[in-house]
Amino acid sequence: MTGSLSRARAALRSHDFRRLLVAKLSSQFGDGVFQAFLVNELVFLSPENQSTAAGVAKAFAVLIIPFSLVGPLSGVVIDRWSRRRILAITPLVRAAVALTLVPIAGHGRDLLLYLPALVVVSANRFYLATAGAVLPALVPDEDLLVANSLAGATGTVMTFAGLVIGTQLADPLGSTGLILLAAATWPIGALAAWRIAQPLQPKRPEARLRAAVRRVLGELVQGARRLAASPPALGSIVSVSFDQFLIGIVTVLSVVIFKEEFKEGVASYGRIIAAGGAGVLVGTATVGLFENRVPKPRIVSLAFAIAGIVALLAAIHVSGPTILLVAFVLGLTFPWRKVPADTIVQESIPDRYRGRVFAFYDMAFAMPRVLAASLTILLILHLSTGWIVAMVGLMYLAWTPVLPWWVRRRRWARLRFYEGGRADEVPRAIVIGGEEVPVDVVASRLEDREGVRIRRFVLRTADELVLDVLEGPPGRYRIVRERPVETPSASPSREPLEGGRSP
Repeated sequence: MTGSLSRARAALRSHDFRRLLVAKLSSQFGDGVFQAFLVNELVFLSPENQSTAAGVAKAFAVLIIPFSLVGPLSGVVIDRWSRRRILAITPLVRAAVALTLVPIAGHGRDLLLYLPALVVVSANRFYLATAGAVLPALVPDEDLLVANSLAGATGTVMTFAGLVIGTQLADPLGSTGLILLAAATWPIGALAAWRIAQPLQPKRPEARLRAAVRRVLGELVQGARRLAASPPALGSIVSVSFDQFLIGIVTVLSVVIFKEEFKEGVASYGRIIAAGGAGVLVGTATVGLFENRVPKPRIVSLAFAIAGIVALLAAIHVSGPTILLVAFVLGLTFPWRKVPADTIVQESIPDRYRGRVFAFYDMAFAMPRVLAASLTILLILHLSTGWIVAMVGLMYLAWTPVLPWWVRRRRWARLRFYEGGRADEVPRAIVIGGEEVPVDVVASRLEDREGVRIRRFVLRTADELVLDVLEGPPGRYRIVRERPVETPSASPSREPLEGGRSP
């Protein structure tokens, strides 16, 4: 703890980093207040002919879809404009656009709300991506990790605080008051960003904008192919996506119950978020206790099991306290699912693909809540709240064994051999996810499997990985095991390759 505090103080010695932190935190607090405005406007002040669930679905769509669509392409623009100017102007644009909502606030005019709200939320995604891009220029390399951690953690807390405070102030201030409060915080961030001494000018890219966009889209396709060829990473992302889908159902259902059954206002949504947020804080602080004790896929399974059991117990008697308990437990177990899953993805994907894969991860993380809200509209019409909560619990329990099974799925690749007299012996490259990667042969041998002699290779790739591959169906090889080059063991296979040939 002392070491972490000293490193944080070292990062904060940078005047420019402190200014960026003020800019980022004020922006994210305002973003939380604006989210409270959207929830109040679209859910709790919705017209009588619109269901509460439909209002939540619309709010999720406005808040989440821009995050998914703007994120992967934001870097193309950030690499071409002055980053300091982006950080200074974007909050002012957000404030100006938000103020156009004042005349319609509180009148339930959804269609007039959407376009300005989409601009405000999309600009926030663009702003946060820029803030992350400039950090390496503001702090020394040795302080970059703690600076990222400090900016990320405090930013999340400020968004959470703005949302909770906004929901509690919605009744006394009204929708107009929430807009004005959010709009008042963003210029503070603009002023702080403008005072950053570093010019933060990007290197002028060689490719034109249109070519850069095409390149980004092409790289996303390559990332998708690599992800499909990596079962541990794909299974982890699908597991987190499924978790977000179930959390989305519970969130919508909770709002519906508090509004329609308990006749409570937008402050009840703040209490739900507060309970879940408290759980996330506890879960984040405790997830490290599992490290080196439980395999990462098993940690995810344990989290799914606990969430499922608590949801089933809560389904017996759905009330305000049990809803808040479920929100807390889902928040508590969320880091237990997300952190190990993130680590599995990072370990399973080569460094040059991680940015593209995590762009997909962002979309897979965000979009399920929109789908969940849409599905919940139909579920509420046909099932009681108790049955829906029980269904969520059963789905959590059903997924408990999935990730451990998924990470054990067989991985297949193709080998390219040198042409010539030894073409049947010496691989020159391995093809994974459509990409051909050069390899060096560390060891090889022939094995007898049920009277059939098959080849086995230990290969070192250009990614600094060692792969143990075993001949399978014609033209394909199964990846038996994979490890980094620096692992001290002589071979990654479960059995040594004594007697093998080293070409």
